[in-house]
Amino acid sequence: MKSNSRQSTRIVLRAVTVTGFALLCPFAVSAQNAPDEPPPGIVRVEPTRDEALLRGAVSRAGAAPQGTVAPGQLPAPGAPLTLDTVLQLVENNHPKLRGTDIERQIATAKRIEKQGAFDPVFSASSDYLRFNSTSTRGKVGEGFQNEIDVEFLTRSGIKLFAASRYNIGNVKSPLSSTGDTGEYVVGIKVPLFRNFRVNEKSIGERQAFIGESQSDVNFRQIRLELFRKAANDYWDWVAAKRRLDVARNVLELAKIRAEGIRQSAEAGAIPRIDSVEADQEVQRRQGGLTKAERDFQKAQFKLSLSLWDTTGTPAPLAGESAVPTVQPEPILLPDAEITAGMALALQRRPELQTIVLQRNSTQLDLDLARNLRKPIVDLSVVPGADTGNKGIGPTLKAGVSIELPLRQRTADGRIAAAQFKLQKITLEETNQRQQISNEVFDTVSAINTTWERFQAARRELEFAIVLERGENQRFLLGDSTLFLVNQRERATAEARNKVIDTQAEYEQARALFRAATAQW
Repeated sequence: MKSNSRQSTRIVLRAVTVTGFALLCPFAVSAQNAPDEPPPGIVRVEPTRDEALLRGAVSRAGAAPQGTVAPGQLPAPGAPLTLDTVLQLVENNHPKLRGTDIERQIATAKRIEKQGAFDPVFSASSDYLRFNSTSTRGKVGEGFQNEIDVEFLTRSGIKLFAASRYNIGNVKSPLSSTGDTGEYVVGIKVPLFRNFRVNEKSIGERQAFIGESQSDVNFRQIRLELFRKAANDYWDWVAAKRRLDVARNVLELAKIRAEGIRQSAEAGAIPRIDSVEADQEVQRRQGGLTKAERDFQKAQFKLSLSLWDTTGTPAPLAGESAVPTVQPEPILLPDAEITAGMALALQRRPELQTIVLQRNSTQLDLDLARNLRKPIVDLSVVPGADTGNKGIGPTLKAGVSIELPLRQRTADGRIAAAQFKLQKITLEETNQRQQISNEVFDTVSAINTTWERFQAARRELEFAIVLERGENQRFLLGDSTLFLVNQRERATAEARNKVIDTQAEYEQARALFRAATAQW
């Protein structure tokens, strides 16, 4: 009778073992791409028929197409959510990025405002005067003054204008009378030294263009930061789902074993204390599953900060069905990609582009400050024609105005400040270039060392699987204990989670490399 009970116990435990490996097999073989040959010194354990069938099913499921999604649109319910889709959603719909885009529009509006300084100006005036005559005191003088002007200010500082005047009656000085049909003039005022080509209005416009470029650089920098965060959150989310699957599978295995041991204990084939130990293990793994579920929920909330729909409202949380079933295999970063990435970083990084724009803006400040040291010498020529009855025909007004500053403290102070600022910008550029280079090399180191850790973690998982199988075989033969079997299974689960976490870290390092080299 006892022999039959022991035999039935072994059959139950054998079924539990096969079921457990069938549940965990996808993580050990398919997901991790274990090599065909076992590590040195390890004896190959041939898979059971159930394991082989399950491997084939998982392989076919993993090879299924993941589906596509329209740019900037959330995937359909149940469809996998890819990293490219997340980044597209960030670029199209993220409120922070859209707000930064509005700042670009504000910079454009400010540039248009500065360009308004060169808009032509039209002015007209018409006055009636009644005053004490300047020629005969006590006599009333009356006159009419009418004037129309159009002025054009060029970016070189040259001012062009055209005007017509119609003054009749006793015109009050300093104006002069005109013929019955008015006087018509054109004129030009040319700054010969100060304000020629370099003046406050032209410099203001050029700096507004720089401000517009700076807003574009700020937009790209915010975009890179959001992409980097979205990629980190995405791979944390994927890893959390895979760890959740591990927790579910080891719990299911413990439940099946606990039921089999309970039946054997009730039949008197094994001590009841073994059933207590099996139930304790179920509760331990139940706690692990609850923690894994909470970790996945946290990852969902973090990822949701990158998921927005086209209306600018938060998208629904990405559920378990949206996690892709296939994850790329980590590879070493080729030297050619490192070299190309470094060149891109030094060419495209927003920090360096900001420094270039700061230097250009400061150089304009320096040019304007040096302009203050020049004397003001303005030449004006205004030819015209006085027409109609009592008109005198051709008219002319020409002159020059000169202003010489006796001290140059304002100009000297501004020049010195601009020059010091240029020196500071040069030092900042040197530091920023070195910082970017170190950042790129650091991400390269993170990628390659994480690849090495992944290889070690995968080999550790292979060893853990072999040890777990061996311990189960010993347990079936009565040469081991349930405690050791549970220990081996926990070690395998920990090794599997280590592979998952290392693979996620690798993908995050790859994303950081793309951000550091401005490839997004």
